[in-house]
Amino acid sequence: MAGLIVSSLAFALMQTLLIPALPVLQHDLHTSEQWITWTVTIYLLTGSVATPIIGRMGDQYGKVKMMLVALTSFLLGSIGCLVSWNVASLIIFRGIQGVGAAVFPLAYAIIRDEFPEDKWSVTMGTVSATLGVGGGLGIVTAGLVVDNLNWRWLFVVSAIIGVVALVLVWQFIPESPIRTPSRPDI
Repeated sequence: MAGLIVSSLAFALMQTLLIPALPVLQHDLHTSEQWITWTVTIYLLTGSVATPIIGRMGDQYGKVKMMLVALTSFLLGSIGCLVSWNVASLIIFRGIQGVGAAVFPLAYAIIRDEFPEDKWSVTMGTVSATLGVGGGLGIVTAGLVVDNLNWRWLFVVSAIIGVVALVLVWQFIPESPIRTPSRPDI
């Protein structure tokens, strides 16, 4: 359960983590308000697109395998954001990071496969709660980090959480043998 919670928290935290830092990012990256808001929009957009696709692939090829793919994308995006040299690179890496949204449907599917039925509602509720908690923590954390450090530290935080989530999922969540054979509906 810890692996599922940390995985969900990684994505949820990054939904709001940049919002307090947008003025600083705009100034430091010498860009417009319109371009800097894309750093938030692209994250949510790629997450919205990736979620059903990777969720479906999890049904076909393995939920844990696809969760590791989503978390790896999140981690690589976090590292890319950390070293971004302009607003375009930051937007691209935020898009890659947003693929991590797929952890949510995969987490629910893993819960149904691996937990006893009488634990489903509590476990799913706990994972769902991380969406709200992570969003709230993102705002507070961002304010503290930007006021006391540099905006790049926001992505250090996300990379650390991504690594912890990857390790927990890889080491402690067994792959379910349940598969749904089908083809992607393009």
